[in-house]
This record gives sequence, C-alpha cells and structure tokens, in this order.
Amino acid sequence: MPMAMEARKPIFFLKSADGAIGAHIEAVRSCYTDFQNLAVEIAAAAGIAFQ
Repeated sequence: MPMAMEARKPIFFLKSADGAIGAHIEAVRSCYTDFQNLAVEIAAAAGIAFQ
C-alpha cells in the first residue's frame, strides 16, 4: 500500500517502474485478481453484464 500511495496509483496498476519488483509483482497480480473477482460479483448481483 505505501508503494501505491507514493506512486499515486491503485495497487493493481503498479509496474516495475514504480518499484514493484520480485514479491511485489506477485502481490500486484493477486490484488488485480481479487478486485476483478469482486467486480464480477458486484456486477452479477446488480444484473449488469461484465466481461
């Protein structure tokens, strides 16, 4: 989270240029997947088609 705050980006948009290397990259991917799954569930509950 501190890295995302410093880069002024959501965690799931961090890149190696922002300092996300090694284990941080895996955390970024995991966060992206978690948020995507959450968005799919919210869209389904709201009856909105989501790709």
